[in-house]
Amino acid sequence: MKKDQITTPALLVDLDAMESNLHCMAAFFRDRACKLRPHFKNHKTPLLALKQVRAGAIGMTCATVREAEILVSHGIGSILIANEIAGDTKAEWLADLSRHASMIVAVDNRGAAADLARAQRDRKTQIEVVIDIDIGLNRCGTQAGEPALDLARFALSEGLKVRGIMGYDGHLQGVAKSPERDELIRQGSKALVDSAALFERAGIPVSIVSTGGTGTHAISGDYPGITEIQAGSYLLMDTIYVNRGAPFQRSLTVLATVISVKESGHAVLDCGVKAISGERGLPTLKDAPGAQLTALHAEHALIKPEPDSRVKLEVGEKVELWANYSDATVNLHSHFYGVRNGQVEEVYRIEH
Repeated sequence: MKKDQITTPALLVDLDAMESNLHCMAAFFRDRACKLRPHFKNHKTPLLALKQVRAGAIGMTCATVREAEILVSHGIGSILIANEIAGDTKAEWLADLSRHASMIVAVDNRGAAADLARAQRDRKTQIEVVIDIDIGLNRCGTQAGEPALDLARFALSEGLKVRGIMGYDGHLQGVAKSPERDELIRQGSKALVDSAALFERAGIPVSIVSTGGTGTHAISGDYPGITEIQAGSYLLMDTIYVNRGAPFQRSLTVLATVISVKESGHAVLDCGVKAISGERGLPTLKDAPGAQLTALHAEHALIKPEPDSRVKLEVGEKVELWANYSDATVNLHSHFYGVRNGQVEEVYRIEH
């Protein structure tokens, strides 16, 4: 099938660009002590997760127990849930999954650790944990140093297997590269590595010190003592990362059809916030310089020509929009089309 035959709105991935991103990130980690554990929440596509593992990833990161279940069902053997899991229902679900794969989950408080420990006792399984440390995002995470060690000791006393430490520098992912930003990344990595050393001195072996993402991987991935990076967006890429200098290509677009054009050149596309995210900035048009997306409605995108623009969209014409925030765009679709040279080569299922 040709790209122009796809019913719109539709999610597309440029296979050449995506494969370039895959190999670029894999090459960065190939000869380093630190390894890549990509984040599944970005693409939510098992076939892409398997591509990442075959390219050298040591396992996958995810955000929810449901995502972990999807990965387990597709044969991924090592999974980090980089998020707190609380309550008996999810803890028991996780304990059941731990029969089939190495399930590692972040904890930052005694209540969640107790829930997990109770579930593993009831299910007679083994859940592995990493102590989640706040390194500046001010979301989840306990404090570095003694508070983290205290939580690790509690988790061990409850029968959980403590694998190490994680901390996410999400507040730095979209920040442009600079000496000041790089120093903040190193400070966060140092807090994790220093806490790992404290664990070791207390007799708690540390095999995992996990951090980083697409925007910070080059700095944290080179910091001594960091063992793995949780990058996710690099495969599909967000416009915001490209604008901040990340060394990857945008591969994700939404294909839309022009459904109305006025004499002024004002045009309307058949896609809105139900097909492409406007969070973190509006999408931009691919291959249509001189035309600007000005608003997203539920089912419509409004396009305005810039002054002196020669762009003239026609009703029935198909255009592509760069996704500014891929996580929130992929989640709106059930599948996307892998395109190369105008032809659809693959149709990837997005799992929810």
